[in-house]
Amino acid sequence: MSDTLAFLIDAPLQSWGASSRFQRRETESWPTKSALIGVLAAALGIDKYATDEVERVAPLAALCFSVFRWPKPGPVTRLMDFHTIGGGYDKTNPAEKLHIPCKAGDGSPFGTVITRRSYLTDARFIALFQGDRATLECVAAALLDPVWGIWFGRKTCIPAEPLSPVVAATPSEALASLWQTLGNDPAEISALEGMTELPGDGRFYQSDQPVAFGLHHGPIPAAYLSRPIRRIHAADLS
Repeated sequence: MSDTLAFLIDAPLQSWGASSRFQRRETESWPTKSALIGVLAAALGIDKYATDEVERVAPLAALCFSVFRWPKPGPVTRLMDFHTIGGGYDKTNPAEKLHIPCKAGDGSPFGTVITRRSYLTDARFIALFQGDRATLECVAAALLDPVWGIWFGRKTCIPAEPLSPVVAATPSEALASLWQTLGNDPAEISALEGMTELPGDGRFYQSDQPVAFGLHHGPIPAAYLSRPIRRIHAADLS
């Protein structure tokens, strides 16, 4: 029998990349599991460069994930930001050279590269994680007093409000408890729309099941795997 952790995701800017790489970085319309497992790992102080990172991330990645969009009066829009990366580093310094993009041919430093990165603006969500209560309570405590900083996709995307984590026996109870804690009308819950890993029809796949975030992946060839997800309404939760 699993319990459920619920917490708030609210920030002026959010970025949830699931497939974008290289110079154009798009954002999904919903928070990705990989990004939020990264939030939990940072809160717990899991070092992504440690040799035991895969083992420590695995229990978090095994949690069942659902997320619901918070309805707001105004529209959720996208912002495209202009970045440059790789400039100002010393090519002769081995540590700094790692931050300079390399040419595909000989691997030599390329120099400064222009990137464009998308963000959601004025979005708000509620995340749910299901698993054993001891793990969830440990995570909830870490979200209230994180070891490292919390942000929603990128370091510029800092929370606008406290995450206010709650743990309850079922997804519907956790969602209702957080919803009421935040001062909202309980009658509005059933209309919330979301995405979930819970079994059901209409499933599709997204590559945001995290395996590891750092450089040490051991025998695992990729940091992310595909997972099945589907649309859901809060009224469908048990």
